[in-house]
Amino acid sequence: MAFRKYKESLQFRNGNLNLRISKEDLEDFNKDQVLFLSDLLFWLDCEFVGETFCLNNFETGHIIYNSYMDCWYVFNWSDLDVLALGFAVKLFAREMDDDIRDLVNKEA
Repeated sequence: MAFRKYKESLQFRNGNLNLRISKEDLEDFNKDQVLFLSDLLFWLDCEFVGETFCLNNFETGHIIYNSYMDCWYVFNWSDLDVLALGFAVKLFAREMDDDIRDLVNKEA
């Protein structure tokens, strides 16, 4: 059961996030997807940290830090297409380790 909600996006007690763009917001999302996603993450106490990196031969990702839950996620940039279609993207929470903590502290 979700314990925090912002628009169509949900945050669960274990830290996992379900990101979804409402039908009313899809037009704004398609104007500038990254800016809209950054704003959505802001309201969920999350932010992008570090730089984009390779996930495999065909995809790139970015680390998202959740300051409310003190955990992190890997966002696959190809999931922007999934969000643009109005479907949900699930981000699984990961526990902080020293490398991620150093990256977050460097960005702050």
